[in-house]
Amino acid sequence: MAETWHHYSGNLHIHTTYSDGEKLHAAIADDAIAAGLDFIVITDHNVYVTGVEGYYENEHGRVLLLTGEEVHNVRREPQASHFLAFGARKELATYAADPQSLIDQTLEAGGYGFLAHPHEDALTLIDQPDLGWHDWDIEGFSGLEIWNYMSVFKNTVARRVNDLRWKNKLVGYLTALRMTLRPERYVEGADPRTLAVWDELLAKGMRISAVGNSDAHGTPMQLGPIRREVYPYEFLFRAVNTHVLAAEPLNGDVEHDRALLTRAVGRGHSWVGYDMAAPTDAFRFTVQGEKKGIMGDEMPLGTGATLQISAPSRCRIRVVRHGTVVAEVERESNLAYMPAEPGAYRVECYLHYEGQERGWIYSNPIYLR
Repeated sequence: MAETWHHYSGNLHIHTTYSDGEKLHAAIADDAIAAGLDFIVITDHNVYVTGVEGYYENEHGRVLLLTGEEVHNVRREPQASHFLAFGARKELATYAADPQSLIDQTLEAGGYGFLAHPHEDALTLIDQPDLGWHDWDIEGFSGLEIWNYMSVFKNTVARRVNDLRWKNKLVGYLTALRMTLRPERYVEGADPRTLAVWDELLAKGMRISAVGNSDAHGTPMQLGPIRREVYPYEFLFRAVNTHVLAAEPLNGDVEHDRALLTRAVGRGHSWVGYDMAAPTDAFRFTVQGEKKGIMGDEMPLGTGATLQISAPSRCRIRVVRHGTVVAEVERESNLAYMPAEPGAYRVECYLHYEGQERGWIYSNPIYLR
């Protein structure tokens, strides 16, 4: 199965100086090439930037840069409910005040829409509000950003600061600073609340795809005379990414390649990988039976349909159906499971890194009917 699909890794949540990022497109493309990515999607806040899409090259390789948009209602307090639009190829910020209209316009334009960092905690220490998704009376969205590196890390810091025995602002700052300088020691995986909502939606029969991204800004930090960039673009591009399987290879034509990648992301032919812990390129999740399929496919359960998982390294592998673990192995790189009932089946892999077990791979579902 693997030889008929083409793997590409990318990051789909990135900001430039057109909104609140610190670099422009060409410099970010250089960082993506250095990190080994095949494609990136720039998603500036409430602005759809044209004229910058294309392949960017340097002496180390090339990367396809595409543009989307992160849309939110600037008049909302707090300015929560951020929406990632991919492939619509038009300005969508005019619909920000009405989330359902925003979703509808994105789909009508041929794009896909994902709820960005759906669950977030306020970090009052630095006056950062909860910018999760607050407007759940919606339908038709394509998927969820189950792991936003910056948002999940913010949640981790907020919990750690809130749990301090001594509620002292200086102690809180020092705790946050220590975590900020070594985030890989504290990041544990995708947000469990978002995973739970995802499973609830899948149990209702909805097709909901997942992505994982950096939310890269190249954030500057200053402490007295010391100023440094925390979470550089390249660092984040080596952390949480979305890996896709495309039916055809990229051929260098931007129109062709944009359509190919956007379709793979929107339809869930993909997985979320924490590549900083270990590369996830070789992961595969397929179904073998009356027909063969991959993540994002809907297939007949049939007689003898078997889910097959191949991980790049020995790890803990779970098969999850609607929030329930139906199969699990420890310290293995392969798992075969024959499901007994229809439903949406997805895979989670956990790997030891930086002293503890952490979320490593989260696949999109295979839908068995």
